Amino acid sequence: MIGRFSNLGTYKDLLNWKDFFKAGVAGLLALIGWLIDHGSGEHSTMGLVLILGSVGINGVPIIWGAISGLLERKVNVDELVSLAIIASLVSGEFLSAAIVSFVMVVGALIEEATGESARRAIRALIRITPKNATLVTEHGEVVKSVDRIRVGDVLVIKPGERVPVDGEVISGQSAVDESSITGEPIPCEKLEGHPVFSGTLNQSGVLRIRATRVGKDSTLGKVIQLVSDAEAHKPQSVALIDRYARWFTPFILACAAVAWGLTGELSRGVTVLIVGCPCALILAAPTAIVATISRAARSGVLIKGGHYIERVGAARAVLFDKTGTLTRGEPQVNCVVPAAGQTEKHVLTQAACAEAGSSHPLARAVLSAADMDGISVNGAENHQTRVGDGVSACVNGRSVAVGRSGMNGSPSSLDPALEAAMAGLKEEGATPLVVFEAEKAIGIISVTDQVRPDAPDAIEELKATGMTTVGILSGDHAQAVERVGRQVGASETWARLKPKDKLEIIRNFQAAEERTIYVGDGINDAPALAASDVGIAMGAKGTDVALETADIALMNDDLSRLPFLIKLSRRMVRTIKVNIAFGLGFNLISVLAGGSGLLSPVMGALVHNIGSVIVVLSSASIAFVDDWKPSASRYSQCPATVGNCPSPVTSPASD
Repeated sequence: MIGRFSNLGTYKDLLNWKDFFKAGVAGLLALIGWLIDHGSGEHSTMGLVLILGSVGINGVPIIWGAISGLLERKVNVDELVSLAIIASLVSGEFLSAAIVSFVMVVGALIEEATGESARRAIRALIRITPKNATLVTEHGEVVKSVDRIRVGDVLVIKPGERVPVDGEVISGQSAVDESSITGEPIPCEKLEGHPVFSGTLNQSGVLRIRATRVGKDSTLGKVIQLVSDAEAHKPQSVALIDRYARWFTPFILACAAVAWGLTGELSRGVTVLIVGCPCALILAAPTAIVATISRAARSGVLIKGGHYIERVGAARAVLFDKTGTLTRGEPQVNCVVPAAGQTEKHVLTQAACAEAGSSHPLARAVLSAADMDGISVNGAENHQTRVGDGVSACVNGRSVAVGRSGMNGSPSSLDPALEAAMAGLKEEGATPLVVFEAEKAIGIISVTDQVRPDAPDAIEELKATGMTTVGILSGDHAQAVERVGRQVGASETWARLKPKDKLEIIRNFQAAEERTIYVGDGINDAPALAASDVGIAMGAKGTDVALETADIALMNDDLSRLPFLIKLSRRMVRTIKVNIAFGLGFNLISVLAGGSGLLSPVMGALVHNIGSVIVVLSSASIAFVDDWKPSASRYSQCPATVGNCPSPVTSPASD
């Protein structure tokens, strides 16, 4: 925050112990030197060597930084701190010089020792890209390094493997999980002619693809580049204390010169420099930030640096990813719509028996719903998977199929009630699975990605904090995004977005001078997390890439922490401003007292430490900020798994 420590990116990592260790050793030397000489009234040789060694370790770099700044015509409080250290040494206040040096270095390190994680984020992105690919040659299949794959090469992608390059399917059928790129939670069925993207996961069948884009030109390669660019252009927070540096340092120097010139007593000038040393100002922000980060950690919020929490309170737009952030990220059965003469339990039973043994996420949702209803899944045989259509089996001697409406005939074969229900489900963004028995539709099972119970209340409270925009950015289709938007109370929604589209929307907000928070959890969120003023990742389910790129992580995936975080941020900023106002006033009074001879250099050192203690106590009050507790709402319980459709012709998510 101060001087040479105020620039974003100065520090390599929060856990870079080298700087902390060095500063700590210097502080320990000063303490030992003080203990050796305590009560003796004068410095012993050993005590003096230890204290001067402490000044050398912590103080000399500050002085050198001040000299370098002056050579570059950059003036800040480093110059004043350097003069205070030198003045303390000249006047024989060696311990004061050591204390000033230690407070300066440790305070700045605590505040700004935060890692800009672009490189680690990029390494995490690279980890999901396969190192090898199975290349089809005239001599058979050969495993080669991905670096050796060229556009036009034919590759084989087996179940459980990630796609190494962008390509086009030339043979085979499979379900591919594209959530790493699009955020869509339900795997996409891939057939001949369909595109596939690097970094996506092949789940079921064997695919042969022809490479269309490789390396940096692939979708994942572009995501990596977007993260790099976004990190490089992340806005820098202006440190409050440095706003005073241009006039504060010359003012104190002038006061010291006036005190010395008018009285002819050098000690008065030295006292002015000592009491004018902005220790209270130095501690104004770091102590408040440390208290804030500690308080947030107690509530499951990990903050990577002080300037990030400062930006949270200034934001006026909060943008959310949908899948895995506002929703659970796992398909679940929302309701069952039986045809005339059928029951919900019978429809679910037949579907579960047909889906038994399938690893498809939709099948797992149906089987989970059956298990919750205590349905016994047995009596099925001859299971078959029809990629792109669904599954079929013989259940207790009768043919049963589960999948899209046209798998056992045209959609018009559905009775009017089921047709209306199908239209309503699609309108609401749900995935409808038609259940056929003996080639006749007996009902529809609606599968959706359920909204997190805490999301509506959290968004309502965010609006109450003064957020002008609370929106959703998603790669999912429009109906699904709009459904979630209505359920949680979002003010705006954007659908069918790729990572670069999210990035563009965020930059549009920033171009309008509207500070933006982005909350996400996936690989596709990495550029948006990096580009936003504050990126917040879901810590429990978030990907390594999201956690590395984000500035803040919700370790328990608790969205109710967001309003609390904004409240905490604004309290911190208020405290910092109060601390700065106090520090300035306290220093002014101390300077007047020192210049008038009311304070000696030793008393001046004591007085300015009293001011520091008061600032620390002020900052410590942040630890007592209360949590925000969501009120009871209709989303406080998970929705029922089966049977919560009000009717076949209305929305399953509308009640």
